[in-house]
Amino acid sequence: MSKIRKGMKIFIHQGPAGVVHKLKNHHESKVKEEKYKARAKGFHLISDEERIRQKKVHFQDKIKFSVITPLYNTPEEYLLELLHSLVKQTYVNWELCLADGSDLQHGYVGEICREWAKKDSRIIYKRLQENRGISENTNVCIELASGEYLGLLDHDDILHESALFEMLTAIQKTGADFLYSDEVKFSGSIEAAADFNFKPGFGKDELRSHNYICHFTVFKRELLEGEETFYRPAFDGSQDHDMVLRLTEKAKCIRHVPKVLYYWRVHPNSVSMNLDSKRYAVDAAIRAVSEQLVRSGEKGKVKSNLPYQTIYRIQYDFDSKNKVAVLVHDIESEEEYSETVKVLKEHISYKNTFIIPVWKDTYETDGQALNRVIAKTKCNFFVLLDSHCVPKNKGWIEEMLMFAQRRDVFAVGAKVLYKDNTVCCAGIALSEPEPLKIRFLCEHGNNEEQGYEAMLRYVRNTTAVWKGCCMIEKSKLSETG
Repeated sequence: MSKIRKGMKIFIHQGPAGVVHKLKNHHESKVKEEKYKARAKGFHLISDEERIRQKKVHFQDKIKFSVITPLYNTPEEYLLELLHSLVKQTYVNWELCLADGSDLQHGYVGEICREWAKKDSRIIYKRLQENRGISENTNVCIELASGEYLGLLDHDDILHESALFEMLTAIQKTGADFLYSDEVKFSGSIEAAADFNFKPGFGKDELRSHNYICHFTVFKRELLEGEETFYRPAFDGSQDHDMVLRLTEKAKCIRHVPKVLYYWRVHPNSVSMNLDSKRYAVDAAIRAVSEQLVRSGEKGKVKSNLPYQTIYRIQYDFDSKNKVAVLVHDIESEEEYSETVKVLKEHISYKNTFIIPVWKDTYETDGQALNRVIAKTKCNFFVLLDSHCVPKNKGWIEEMLMFAQRRDVFAVGAKVLYKDNTVCCAGIALSEPEPLKIRFLCEHGNNEEQGYEAMLRYVRNTTAVWKGCCMIEKSKLSETG
């Protein structure tokens, strides 16, 4: 429908006032969009002064980075932009390792790389006799590398000019052996990039749910020691997810560098743009997560959390003999408690569940009342449940128990909604900088939507959970005192 026809339709149904209102909203939206684009530049572009400052910084340990990039029929424009992004790095002790599996029709790839390698000895190029696939080609790049740390750069993407500088800064401060940064998707000019992915700190469950780490990833070469194969061809399509799962198992210090250091190009041939035609990538990720469960001695079944193909859900095995006490607190009256019990019995399928009220004496605080009841319960798991919280399905106890049973999990929280289906709490984070504040994640967000980076659709690791609905193993509470 043309703009004129749309305008006429609004005029007929809403009159002149409707047209004016529509135009006003359109103008306000455009103004907001332009303001965001202007603000977005500050998230990733650096000033000339900052560029000069970074180049002057003297690092005590001048670590060498090997940037790993397998090539295959890379468009000339993309290749040149990639090469320029390395040469412009504010930290200069790097090498770019290129393994080229391009076919004969794309001979320009080798010509460009050889020309650049002649001018800059930091660019190392190897022509492959045949295209061996993304994993095998990447392994050749790793074999070419001589740096203490390796960084992963796709052949159609661009590295931020401060990427290696910021990574080295973080390494020197923390001794990290595995690092990852924020990133931004773009098509066209990076100056106009505005689709940012600001990431959380490391979370094992989040990584199992999807490869949120993605780009820019840097890790110590030592982490590859003992691996029979670096990248595994059986996981092509999700080879990075498989590698990150394995490396983070071995890493001693994982750090998120909260800066946009990577430009991820979106184009018609991107895997992210062709998930329907690349089901193999989803299948490979499911196998990668499944294998990690085996390596860690955990039992569970992995599947896509449909309709989101690239978000994965694990149904962990658990011991159904565990006894769970549901401690109903903040009760205002006996009538309210009776109604709560009635609703709970209709929404609990787990047989070994016991509903216990927490009546607070006049001299007690909320915490004292809870501690008194917890000490008396014979159950090995307990749920803290606000009397105003109502479960939406019968399997909620099982869902929480399969995570609460793990030794590396202290507490499990639920996504709690208000009556209007907006989010009350989906985990708790500590916001920075000072003063430190407690923040309820996704608060007041629409539950019908995915949330930022689909965070309402997968299991995540958070700083804390809300006592309105959470499960804890009793022995863990005793261990903390």
